[in-house]
Amino acid sequence: MKVFIVLFAVLALALCDGETDANKKDKGGIVELSNGYDQYYGGYDGYYGNDYQHQVTNHVTVTKKVAVPYPVAVEKQVPVAVKVPVPVHVEKQVPYVVEKKVPVYIEKKVPVHVDRPYPVPVKVPVKVPVYHKQVVEVAKPYPVPVEKSYPVYVKEPHYVHKTVPSTVHDHDSTVYGSSVGYEHKPLWG
Repeated sequence: MKVFIVLFAVLALALCDGETDANKKDKGGIVELSNGYDQYYGGYDGYYGNDYQHQVTNHVTVTKKVAVPYPVAVEKQVPVAVKVPVPVHVEKQVPYVVEKKVPVYIEKKVPVHVDRPYPVPVKVPVKVPVYHKQVVEVAKPYPVPVEKSYPVYVKEPHYVHKTVPSTVHDHDSTVYGSSVGYEHKPLWG
């Protein structure tokens, strides 16, 4: 990747040096009217001129033989990994036998001795008296006397005399420095 970057940088510098020489123009003299610029408005050099000259064109046909492709057998030697068994010597002191556990099914009828039925003692549960009983009281409904309401008569009202500070605001009848009248004027006439 770095090689490409360096290559492009060198190529860009080479192109820039060539362009400065190609674009360099000589300074125009006093006699010349072009001032160093090309003139696009003069002459009939092909844009407006007539092209009536007789031209002779020669056509030459060149014949070449083209070779026809044909198949060619190519033998290539490709290395292929081949697994070859190689004997490896392992030192063993004593050869040992590997035992495999294989289940063996024996289909033989073996007589089984069955005893005669014998009496089995049955244990009967015995009642044990409980001496500590917990007594829980359950609330039962009972009559409650309800007092009846009766009117209470107050002979004299009792007033509490207390001084409360209060401020009184005086309303001004002027709005923006002019007096405002509150009299009603008729709408017509």
